[in-house]
Amino acid sequence: MPLNSPICDTPVVDPHITSETLAGQTYLRLHRALMTGGLLPEQVLTIRGIADNCGVSLTPAREAIQRLFAEGALIIENARTIRVPRLDIETYREILKIRLELEPMAAREAASRMSNEEMDRLDGVMADHLDAIKAGEAHRTLTANTDFHMSIYRASEQPVLFGIIESLYLRVGPTLNMLFPQYCGSLVGHEAHRSAVDALRRRDGNALAQAIRDDLVHGSNYLLRSLKP
Repeated sequence: MPLNSPICDTPVVDPHITSETLAGQTYLRLHRALMTGGLLPEQVLTIRGIADNCGVSLTPAREAIQRLFAEGALIIENARTIRVPRLDIETYREILKIRLELEPMAAREAASRMSNEEMDRLDGVMADHLDAIKAGEAHRTLTANTDFHMSIYRASEQPVLFGIIESLYLRVGPTLNMLFPQYCGSLVGHEAHRSAVDALRRRDGNALAQAIRDDLVHGSNYLLRSLKP
C-alpha cells in the first residue's frame, strides 16, 4: 500500500550529518506522518522502503522504527516488515477518555498565554482546514486539524502535559483516516475550531476548553461508528 503522503519532502543527503542525527530526523518525519494521518491503519511498511523514502541508510531507518515501536506507534512484524496499528474500539475509547480530560486542561492554560501573532496564524490554519474538508482531502484535513490543536496545547507552556497529549495523537493519528469520507459531509468540526479561536481572542479559558471538548466529541462520534466490529 502506498503512503498516504510522502514521509520526507526531500531526502537527507548531507554527508556531514551523523547516523544518530539521521535517525532523529527520520524519527521526526515518521512521527509527523503518523500524527497527521499520512500513514494508514494496517499499512505495511519496510525498513528499506522507509530508508529509500527518506534518503537514508538502513541503520537510521531501523533506529527510528525502534523508537516508534517502543512508543506503541508501530508494530514490528519481523526483521524487515513493519505495520501501522489499527486501534480497536476499546483502545480508542480509552484514549478518548484521557484526551477529554487532558486537552481541555491544556486549552484552558493556553487561553491566557497564546500570543496574538499565533492566534492570527491559527486563522490561516482554520481556513486551510475548511478548504480541505470541502475538497474531501483527508490527509490535508488531518494535517490542518493536528496543527490547530497542537498549537493550542503547545501554548499552554506545560511541557509534560503537552508530551502526553502528543503521544496520544501519535497513537490515534492513522486511525483518524477512518473518519473519511463521512466527516467531510459536516462542518461541525470547523465550527468548533471557530468557537475555539473566538474564545482565545477573549482569553476565555473555560469557553476554549468547552470548544475543544465539543470538537473531540463530534469527531469521536463518527469514528466510533467506523470502529464497531
